[in-house]
Amino acid sequence: MRVRASTRDELNALSAERGVPVEAVIRDGIALLRREQWRRQAEIDARAAAADPQDRAEVASILSDLLG
Repeated sequence: MRVRASTRDELNALSAERGVPVEAVIRDGIALLRREQWRRQAEIDARAAAADPQDRAEVASILSDLLG
């Protein structure tokens, strides 16, 4: 994989700071990006559900069932 020297240097610095191989830094970065992508989509979906009266009613019903 080709990367800029500055990117390589940053990866090496993070690797040294964390005491893990560069590959672990890259894997962790990928996992973090995926979690952030999931979180953003969940936020979008939650806003859409909150804006829909039918979805709000369904959520209220589920919460009522869960909380008794």
